[in-house]
Amino acid sequence: MPALPSTPAPAPRPGVEVLSTDWPLLGRETELATISEALGAADAAGVVLHGPGGVGKSRLAVECLRLGEQAGFATARAVATRASSQIALGALAPLLPELSGEQAVNLLGAARAALAALAGDRPLLLFVDDAHLLDDLSASLVLQLAGDDGVFVLVTVRAGEPVSDAITSLWKDGAARRIDVAPLPDGVVDQIVRTVLGGEVGADVEASVRRLSAGNPLALRELVLGAVESGALSRSASGWHLDRPLAVSPRLADLVSERLGSLDAAESDVLEFVALGEPVPLAALERLCRAESIEALEQRGLIRVQDDGTHLDVFPAHPLHGEVVRHGIGTLRTRNVLRSLADALSAAPVLRAGDLMRIATWRLASGGSADPELLLAAARTAFVLLDVEQAARFSQAAWELSHRADAGQLCGHMLLQQGRFEEAEAVLAEVQGMVDTDELRVLTVIARSENLFRMGREDEAFDLCSEQLELVAEPSWRAELLGHRATFLLLGGRPSEAYELVAPYLDPGPDDDLRPLVEAAITAGTALTYDGRPLDALAINERAYAAHQRLWEEQVLHSDPGIQVVGIMQALSQAGRLEQAEGYLAFAWQVAVDQRATMPQAWFSLLYGNHCVLVGDQARAVEWYDRSSALWREVRVLRRLRWTYAGAAGALATLGQLDEARRRLAELDELEASGRGAPGLNEGLVVDNKAWVLALGGALPAARDLLDASADAAVAIGQRTCAMVNLHSLARLGAPERAVDRAAALRDECQGDLLLARADHIGALHRADADGLDEVAARFGAIGARLFAAEAAADAARAHRHAGAGRKANASANRSADWAATCPGVTTPALVLAEAASPLTKREREVALLAAQGMASKVIADTLFLSVRTVDNHLQRVYEKLGVKGRDELAAAVGVSDPT
Repeated sequence: MPALPSTPAPAPRPGVEVLSTDWPLLGRETELATISEALGAADAAGVVLHGPGGVGKSRLAVECLRLGEQAGFATARAVATRASSQIALGALAPLLPELSGEQAVNLLGAARAALAALAGDRPLLLFVDDAHLLDDLSASLVLQLAGDDGVFVLVTVRAGEPVSDAITSLWKDGAARRIDVAPLPDGVVDQIVRTVLGGEVGADVEASVRRLSAGNPLALRELVLGAVESGALSRSASGWHLDRPLAVSPRLADLVSERLGSLDAAESDVLEFVALGEPVPLAALERLCRAESIEALEQRGLIRVQDDGTHLDVFPAHPLHGEVVRHGIGTLRTRNVLRSLADALSAAPVLRAGDLMRIATWRLASGGSADPELLLAAARTAFVLLDVEQAARFSQAAWELSHRADAGQLCGHMLLQQGRFEEAEAVLAEVQGMVDTDELRVLTVIARSENLFRMGREDEAFDLCSEQLELVAEPSWRAELLGHRATFLLLGGRPSEAYELVAPYLDPGPDDDLRPLVEAAITAGTALTYDGRPLDALAINERAYAAHQRLWEEQVLHSDPGIQVVGIMQALSQAGRLEQAEGYLAFAWQVAVDQRATMPQAWFSLLYGNHCVLVGDQARAVEWYDRSSALWREVRVLRRLRWTYAGAAGALATLGQLDEARRRLAELDELEASGRGAPGLNEGLVVDNKAWVLALGGALPAARDLLDASADAAVAIGQRTCAMVNLHSLARLGAPERAVDRAAALRDECQGDLLLARADHIGALHRADADGLDEVAARFGAIGARLFAAEAAADAARAHRHAGAGRKANASANRSADWAATCPGVTTPALVLAEAASPLTKREREVALLAAQGMASKVIADTLFLSVRTVDNHLQRVYEKLGVKGRDELAAAVGVSDPT
């Protein structure tokens, strides 16, 4: 078998000195607005920034100093420390002149006057960092200054620390406004990481940084710097990724250790139990530790107790506290602590589902013996929670200890989900010879056949389902296996056959088993969506999702309910309900990231790429397709790279990045040569992207021929959606006459605003119906398909201008420009010619596009079956209409890259 495409070598890491520059202040817009308003308010004497250590109070205050200077304040800054707290006016001393003996008698008054003098005739903005560490005299001085006209005090106070009465009075008596500075939300953390590192950042990096930093900017900074320094974080062609788990750097460990302070032996025990076992049920912790020690750590802000309404669980106050404490515990002590935790929790009168996972984790990590029944129950719980890593660990341990078929089936299934195909095949092949019930046979065959399919052994997968089906007697289990076999037909490019196979199971009666519906809908939803019936697909997938949810926690199922969500989102997009689809996508993506579920992330990033193409955001589409490619490679599901490579190529072509687009298609060719990328489901969409690369690269006739043939092939196998996409592209590339009849015939068989608008755009283009084009542009705009809206409006402008309706032409052109502005960097034939002073004819447009690619007149003539003289005449008229002097300026005017 030919070698698969190799992963590009990682690019050199940027120097740490680059990352060490000032980091962006993001996510603090509300706080800055409050401070800015206070600076100008007559009744505000100051602002107190209150929050935990490292949350960014000082960084925010420095920005406030800048705002104050812009507002005309003189500024002064003091920093309180533990050392200065032992000295009268210690923190403020650097701001004060040497006081005479007479002034020392009235120390407070002299200091007050000296600070006021710093400002001269301007108001003073005094910033005191870590004001909770001020000595009493300094604190009193700050309080007095806050009462002076012309002085604005800005102080930071760390939460959980004792604070003097004077500083507390600043906000309690209403002189100053208190702002509680909270940790940054996840989205802002991601934005900072992307800004600092530059380029695409892998989901693994984002999830790890979010989890460990918990929104704390100081922790975030040290984690990223430490990861780059240590090489844990590296950059490849697809972006930044983790080569190994994030670790706490020495700098960060020192900061956390300082925060933890000194603990007595009993308090250390509490912190060790919580750090190693987090979360630890409070009832179990109370069996192991003194209640007063637990309370003392909670009071000091080193642990937190979370109430879920029925139980209390104990966590480290910050994830980094746990990391640092765990790092300092020896191996033997760790084993003893975990063993004690497992014993304490096992003694509970009632165990929650999550408790089984905790006990199993602690038993395995402590090196002690574990009950296979407990391990299998914990594995099933982990699978329900989509924690594939834990489910694989527990089920593998249960299989090795018991060699039971049910443990082996789940073990093989989890190995499959992790992309460990060879190991999964070894286990599942053995289990298949052990099964003695229809349930276990079907679950094993489903897992094994899917594993074989992913290994590239498609025929074996299909044959295995067919052979084993004959051995299954119970009707509902036969139906479930039949539904799974249908997915292989679907993925192999035979959607009509697949749908016919599962159609009988899509409408179960009130007393029927719902399992066949759940499996059948996976195939039926996708088949219908891409056969022009997305609304029917949506109804089926929504009904199946509800059934899947009901069954998920009660029965052993092969797939989780998220697979129905994939179908729902596909149907919403193709039906033209793009805003609703994006809402689903954003939520589903975040859940998958939070659960560290790689397979769902791969699916959702692929769907995000498709969605971005439909709304006209091709640059984001490329990012999502590349992310999906990386995830599919991670789980070794290489067949689906066909969709991501092609999608990225098409998007890159419309962004004018033809070399990069061709590189993606070359990767697709290599994938096909490896045997892992054979044509299959939605091949019409793959071809559509190939055609755009050809067309924008100058091979317009070849692109049209490709689309023409693809549309017919798609109809033949029951993929009317794909056919309509091909026909729409054919029309958008200047050949509506070749698409119009087939599009009209398909329109009557299609559902949803998007597909119908595509068909009507083709018809209006063919008729040069200016008003019809305006109307279809508005429909595209209403559903959020902004690129199509811009193109249709540009088409309308040309049609109006050709008909002599100048005002209407200008109005359509303006609407087109507005929509096109929301599609940054995108270049298509309809858009690049939208601003022509007078309309180009169809032939002139063809000649202009080919000439813009650097083709000589003789080549253009041969391609379009014209004479060279005719080509040159067309070019002369194009130059006049576009206002260019010749070929050298044509590429820029048309907006297409010149390959030379």
